[in-house]
Amino acid sequence: MPRISLVGYGRIALKHLEVFQALGCPIASVCDASADRRRAAASESGLARSYASVAEMIEAERPDGIVACVSFDQNFSVAHAAVSRGVPVLLEKPPGLSAAECRGLLDLSSRRGAPILPAFNRRHYSVLRKALEDAGGAANVTETSVVWTEEPERLLKRYSRLQVSRMVFANTIHGLDMMTHLSGPIPQPALTARSLGEPFRWQALLHGVSDRGVLASFASSWDSPGGWRFVFCTRGRRYTFAPLETCSVEERGQGATRRIEPDDCDRRFKPGFFEQARMFLEVASTRRVPAGFGLETAIPAMELAERITEACLAAHRAAPGSAPI
Repeated sequence: MPRISLVGYGRIALKHLEVFQALGCPIASVCDASADRRRAAASESGLARSYASVAEMIEAERPDGIVACVSFDQNFSVAHAAVSRGVPVLLEKPPGLSAAECRGLLDLSSRRGAPILPAFNRRHYSVLRKALEDAGGAANVTETSVVWTEEPERLLKRYSRLQVSRMVFANTIHGLDMMTHLSGPIPQPALTARSLGEPFRWQALLHGVSDRGVLASFASSWDSPGGWRFVFCTRGRRYTFAPLETCSVEERGQGATRRIEPDDCDRRFKPGFFEQARMFLEVASTRRVPAGFGLETAIPAMELAERITEACLAAHRAAPGSAPI
């Protein structure tokens, strides 16, 4: 069994700990810059071997892989530190705060032979896997669409204005990745963005045809409430994920909507985490990422996140009465 260490001890770290333990792979050590969180890791999770820096932990522990679940604006630096020392990484989203940072990590990963598995857990949902099987495979997908919302008032209680302005990378990226995971890259998307004022009353609408010929659309509002929704279509069928952990199927000629149920692991643990951890153990052992899940597959969503962020920031600056970021 590979020897796995953890960087960052917070709420999401506990979810990772659960699935690795269930897979028979207890976490060997933890790294966190906060002495309080290192003490909490020892008292709550029995992680007695703790370190204040990634370099120190790698030197002492020689892990086969690292789970990086720090604050979203620290992901790049942690992944860079680990990969530059030849250690594979399960990297929580986002893999950087720009497409250039993501490409930089990809280049470093290739040169050092240390693969990165981006932790887009929604890729690993059992309902998505079953839906694609039901549809006859991703090659049959003709359309994808995402409806997304963020709550700036709530976010501002936890993050700075600068961090909130990067929330398309920090959180919305999940919806963008679900879309591009099935559609593929969207080379020339049409994009409209506007700001209705404070606090961050942003709206964005993006659409285009992917290089696989899939029609893709994304609509986001930071100004009104609502749940997240992802839809993909094949000929005669529509698969709707709303909430994202569920799936209902409409089929032409059939009166009733049928449901696709999650598997036991997605009921027991945070959905997608068990399969994601199982895949990372394979990555840490073989130093290869299964096709369709490598860091290069995150670049299309990161490019869209960059476009949307830049357009929303431009609209924000132009809106009367907008506060500086």
